[in-house]
Amino acid sequence: MCFNKGLGEILGVPMPMTDKVLAWAQDCIGLKILENGKMCGPDVVKTRAPQATGISTLADFMTAARIEASGSVPKPLAVESPNFKVVFLRHGESVWNVANIFTGWADVDLSPAGEAEAVEAGKCLKEKGFKFDVVFTSMLRRSIRTAWTVCTYSENFAMPIVNTWRLNERHY
Repeated sequence: MCFNKGLGEILGVPMPMTDKVLAWAQDCIGLKILENGKMCGPDVVKTRAPQATGISTLADFMTAARIEASGSVPKPLAVESPNFKVVFLRHGESVWNVANIFTGWADVDLSPAGEAEAVEAGKCLKEKGFKFDVVFTSMLRRSIRTAWTVCTYSENFAMPIVNTWRLNERHY
C-alpha cells in the first residue's frame, strides 16, 4: 500500500481512501509515514514507497526501475487534469494459490478461476469506460496473463505494456 501511495503521489493522483487507511495503520503500528497526506514522515524509509529511497519524480522512478521510455510511455499529465487515474490490479488466482502454496517469484500460471477473475475485471473496466495509456506489470506469467486478459476484455489494445522484474512480488 505504501508503494501504491508513493507512486500515486509521484503521478499527482489523489488517493483519499489510501490516505485514510495509511493514517489509521500508522497509528496502530506506531510509525509516522504520512505527514499532511504526503509520504514524507520520518518512518517512510521503513516502507517500500519510492520516497523511501529519495525518488520523488516520475523520471527518477523510471530511472531507478531501469524502465526506458523510448517514446512509448506518455508524458505525465498535469496534476490539474480531472481525468487522470491510476488503476492498480492484482493478478488473478494462481494454481499455487489454489494449492495454498506461497508463490513469491515462482513463475506459476493462473488457475481457471484466476483467468475468470481477469475476464471479469476486464469487463468491469470496459463497462466503466477505462482506456489506458500505458500498462506496467511484473515479469511473472500470472501478472502478464492477467494484464493481457484484462486489456483484451476491456478493449484496450493500443498501449505499451511495460514488464519489469521490479514489480515482481517479494522473493522469500
